Amino acid sequence: MMHELLNINEHIPVIARFYDYERFTYPWHFHREYEIIYFSEGEGSRFVADNMEAILPGDIILIGSNVPHYMRSSEKYYANDASLRTKGVIVQFAHNFMSYAISNYTNMKPIRELLKMADRGVLFSAPGNAELIRRIKEFPMFKGVELIVQLLLLLDKMAHFRQQRILGTPHFDLHNSPYIDGRMEKVLVYINRKYAENIKLNDIARIASMNTSAFCRYFKEKIGKSPVRYIQELRVGYACKLLTSNHLDIMQICIECGFNTPSFFNKIFKRNTGLTPAEYRKQFLK
Repeated sequence: MMHELLNINEHIPVIARFYDYERFTYPWHFHREYEIIYFSEGEGSRFVADNMEAILPGDIILIGSNVPHYMRSSEKYYANDASLRTKGVIVQFAHNFMSYAISNYTNMKPIRELLKMADRGVLFSAPGNAELIRRIKEFPMFKGVELIVQLLLLLDKMAHFRQQRILGTPHFDLHNSPYIDGRMEKVLVYINRKYAENIKLNDIARIASMNTSAFCRYFKEKIGKSPVRYIQELRVGYACKLLTSNHLDIMQICIECGFNTPSFFNKIFKRNTGLTPAEYRKQFLK
């Protein structure tokens, strides 16, 4: 799973943009910032926390801080049909956005409860969300203080939207997630940038200001697996993405994902997926 770094800080607490893609391409990831995604055009599946459902045009989702998520376009979007697009609006805001006011002011209680629900993702489905859509579509045009004011108004409208639905199951517990730890966050940022390269354990340990053996114990305690296993799973995830395209042969994918030999690539890939890379590609593209 990748940790995405967004250009949000104390100077820029909110960003908003239209998106227009051939298809969704970003893998499983998380980030500290909250995210609102409006789907205006496109089909596929969305994965939020431990929930998977179809992407439906007109839907809006609110994703909480550090909640893992991933969007996957339908197969027809991989057929190079220029008429098919995936479009909408994305609004992202700091994890501590207006934190004092939201945490303490009585009239902010609905927003406070909404952001708590966002720990498992929240859906605002069409057709009853027309007012929310109207507001979200205006966001990329807002600047400065107006963007902040409009976000508060939007969150208040979302908090009072009667057809909201929590996406993740009660079994999904974000607060037991290892990704909230500040030191681990730095480590994961480094790994997610370098995992396809010849990454060394002592280099990662230095990021955490630890010796290698202490770091490996710390990593396994936090993540539940060794750093080597974690890196291998990232590489397999990247390989799965590449295998869904016919642009590269399996040997090229092996090298691209950081595996030294085809035999080792096959072994690790099958251990994680139950299939060889060739079997995976065949099953996915049939």
